[in-house]
Amino acid sequence: MSDSADQKPLVLVVDDDDMIRRIVRVSLAQRFSVLEAADAFEALELVAQHDVEVVVIDVMMPGMTGIQAVPLLKAKARGPLPVLLLTALDDQENRNLGLEGGADDYLTKPVDRRELALRVQNFVRLGRQERLIRQQLEALSQLQALKDDLTALLVHDLRNPLTAVKSAFQLLEPNVVAEDREIFSLGKHALARVMDGVSDLLKVRMLEEGKLQLEREDTDLEALATEVVHTLRAAALDGKIDVQVHAQGPTRLPVDAKLVRRALENLLINAFRHTRERVDVELVGDDAGVQLAVSDRGPGVPDFLKGELFDMFGSLALQKAGGRRGHGLGLYLVKLVAKAHGGEVAVKDREGGGASFVLRFPRG
Repeated sequence: MSDSADQKPLVLVVDDDDMIRRIVRVSLAQRFSVLEAADAFEALELVAQHDVEVVVIDVMMPGMTGIQAVPLLKAKARGPLPVLLLTALDDQENRNLGLEGGADDYLTKPVDRRELALRVQNFVRLGRQERLIRQQLEALSQLQALKDDLTALLVHDLRNPLTAVKSAFQLLEPNVVAEDREIFSLGKHALARVMDGVSDLLKVRMLEEGKLQLEREDTDLEALATEVVHTLRAAALDGKIDVQVHAQGPTRLPVDAKLVRRALENLLINAFRHTRERVDVELVGDDAGVQLAVSDRGPGVPDFLKGELFDMFGSLALQKAGGRRGHGLGLYLVKLVAKAHGGEVAVKDREGGGASFVLRFPRG
């Protein structure tokens, strides 16, 4: 691309006829800087040396035709390079061959000067847009690589000290006096949350890259849900929130039990944060698969955010909108677990108020 937005776009005109080159140059001179080449070989050298944005090239030239030159010009270019062919009025076969060979458009001789300038202007605009998109994609790729490196560094640097703290809690627990038991329990639960977050970071990264192999085993999802609910009762306001598990139909399915357990834990912890009454875990199995729903009686989810709630840090966007409080990765992990099993996750309004988070696992 030109070094400055104020600099005229550079156009290369290729024709063995000096008169045609002069006509094209005069037609374009007001809006563009123009380079000229008398044959395709010279054109290839100029494209390699300059930031040419559009090439206007004749089809019939000695040594190498314009059609033959099209892919070579695009390969030599420093970026996207639109190529316009100049053809004779009755040259339909060559026009077709040129378009098949990668040319972007064609103009017939004699050239309408205004049409030529407008066509070139449009291709300059399209070429610059494509270059901008490529630059943005490259920047996104670099950010993704940086994010992955940062994730690996965080997981690596946090695991060892957290494990040491956990061991310290285990050693101290038998000697905790009664009056310190509550604050000790709060610290222990906070540590467990941090360790779960670190574990989620690693799982998210591996699931995103498709590197986490599912360890499928025949699993009774009703029994799994009951076990998870029992384990998390302390997180449900020390048992004050009523949590019920309901099931109908066949709920056995070959799944990665550890991942499904983590997804269900995230959904339940999310529900506990937003209700003080009751949470229902409902499983419905049929020939197609098993549907698992976690429903609460909280504030619900606005319609305009339901589509992005399961994106990375989507729950934080909901919090900014004045809705449910979230922690960023929990629901995103649920989405990745569902996707890894060929399933899906969604949120819908619960009848009577609240939200229902629905996981679907297919049997296939």
